[in-house]
Amino acid sequence: MHIDWNALAAVCAVSLTVVILLVGVFAFGLAALTRSRDERPARTGRGGRADGLAKATALLCFAVCVALAGYGIVLIVSQSR
Repeated sequence: MHIDWNALAAVCAVSLTVVILLVGVFAFGLAALTRSRDERPARTGRGGRADGLAKATALLCFAVCVALAGYGIVLIVSQSR
């Protein structure tokens, strides 16, 4: 049995990078969603427009997370055939 250590290292590096980016995008989406649900808009001075922008940012972040997860599943399924 022969192990291609360079390929294994490349897969580990790419996987680690993608996971770190995915967690960062998800965390950014959660922060944007939390910001849009601020219970004290009068104190912060934000209006409806800022809340809408925060919700749109959160939605975009979550859509990127779903797209990356779906792409990963497609890659796994296509390799098993």
